[in-house]
Amino acid sequence: MSGIVEKALAFAKECHGGDNSGHDFMHIQRVLANAERILAETPEADAEAVRLAAVLHDVDDYKISAKGGRAEYFLQAAGVETVLAGKVLNIIGAISFSKSGSHPHFEMIEQAVVSDADKLDAMGAIGVCRTVMYSAATQRPLFLAAEFPAENLTADEYKNKARAGNHAINHFFDKLLKLKGAMQTKAGQREAEKRHQFMVLFLQEFFDEIQASSWRAYLDDFLKRN
Repeated sequence: MSGIVEKALAFAKECHGGDNSGHDFMHIQRVLANAERILAETPEADAEAVRLAAVLHDVDDYKISAKGGRAEYFLQAAGVETVLAGKVLNIIGAISFSKSGSHPHFEMIEQAVVSDADKLDAMGAIGVCRTVMYSAATQRPLFLAAEFPAENLTADEYKNKARAGNHAINHFFDKLLKLKGAMQTKAGQREAEKRHQFMVLFLQEFFDEIQASSWRAYLDDFLKRN
């Protein structure tokens, strides 16, 4: 790993320190590890740009920072060459779910790699845990039986975590169960399939345990449609 990536990790650790919403430094470490696994099968990608974008992708996320500009500041202060810095910022600016949606169309393979690496960390057992963490941190209810997911949320509606009827279980339908279809790389697709099935099993068990048959039926229908 290059010295500049090591410096970026130290910077990200500082930015994410103290976070308890699931966007902590361990998230960054996992996304970087995911990116490395995808890079192993994607030799055409610019590995340095991918690694830097994976490490810095959340330092300006609205969920942890109201300021913005921290990724650009780091790249300039660290003396990262202009073309590489521009590529890293381009990747970061393109990959969020609120921007790219469930069927992204990326211009660069590097965007696809980092997008898959990030989205994988919102799936599977980790995805379940991070959803609960974020809901607790933002005082979002775990489950409201009368509030089924809203269909076709706009980007602004999706980002508004305080919207009426929002709860943790709905987040699976708003985003997490759609991520399998958003994967752009072969390695990402393989891992996403496994993690997707875990989330389906989790929701099935959740609805069975609380005897929410209408929600179990909703899940079955949702999976057929998506």
